[in-house]
Amino acid sequence: MRKMSKVNFEMMLRDGRLAVPPLEIRVLASQRQGADALVDVAWRGRSGWFVAELRRDAKPLTLKMAIEQVRQYAGKVEQARPMIIAPYFSREKLDQLLEAGVSAIDFSGNAVIDVPGEFLFYKTGNPNQYPDSSPIRSAYRGDGSLVARVLLLERQFSAVGKILDAIRSRGGALTLGMVSKVLQRLDADLAIERPNRNAVRVIQPERLLGGLLEAYQTPKSQTTWLGKVALPTDELLAKLRGIASDGGVVRTGEASAIEYAAWAGEPLISCYCRATPTALLERLGVEAKETRAFANLRLIQSEDQLVYFDARPNLAASPIQAYLEMASGDKRQKEVAGQIRSAILSATGATT
Repeated sequence: MRKMSKVNFEMMLRDGRLAVPPLEIRVLASQRQGADALVDVAWRGRSGWFVAELRRDAKPLTLKMAIEQVRQYAGKVEQARPMIIAPYFSREKLDQLLEAGVSAIDFSGNAVIDVPGEFLFYKTGNPNQYPDSSPIRSAYRGDGSLVARVLLLERQFSAVGKILDAIRSRGGALTLGMVSKVLQRLDADLAIERPNRNAVRVIQPERLLGGLLEAYQTPKSQTTWLGKVALPTDELLAKLRGIASDGGVVRTGEASAIEYAAWAGEPLISCYCRATPTALLERLGVEAKETRAFANLRLIQSEDQLVYFDARPNLAASPIQAYLEMASGDKRQKEVAGQIRSAILSATGATT
């Protein structure tokens, strides 16, 4: 898959490569009344025509401006309705446009076409064929995503420097320059607002959490140990807490989900650790055998600071890390992730 540029975007439209079966789509003209195209759409013998705007992405600010613009253009063309065309629209974006009275088609095979009195067509579920690799997306990925994570925990700050302090207090490491750069991208994504040059306030926490999930990647790891330790679960967890005073051990998000939702999980303790599993087992000082049979401990060596950020008592990972891991799992894990998501979004946060 590749990112779509403005040049091939327009070329694909002119070449008739905008297709959402079973719709019949014809581009009748371009540059009509200032809009990018005039489009005729037919389905089951009924049709409607639209004044359309082309956009290279469907980010909140992009859509907001496009909706306002295409409404103006449609008002100048008799019986034409507004439409936005982009590389990809999620179900959420299609619903947003339908509610705004704007039809939409994407180059990935999704569409919502509303011709009142004639027909309503809705098709979604096709994957994004043109994933976004813009700077805004990078605000939710890697170490820079610590900014979005801390903003979900504390919804407003009186100064940018206090965001950095809040990150450091939770075990994260970032520069002030990186914080400022990420804030610019989150502002452009309409996830936050800047009442003045220093203050930051979250206005769409669900956008922050959605961006983190969309960009989520499995933590990088070096080695993994799975085996049986000669201790009951409670004693084993207590032993691990005793040797984790330096913050170098934390349960995985999946293993921590039980702290935030109704979840049984695997019958073993699964942890990230900065030290090698061998070194950690030596510090435990108890009999341990590497085996899959009746395993009660998994150690995943990782230097990824995201997994240790905002660790909670009892070696629990941050609820945000738990949510991201569970939401990336199977159907049952996704259901549990929904509980954690609700808890994260309902948190009021604290003014700092």
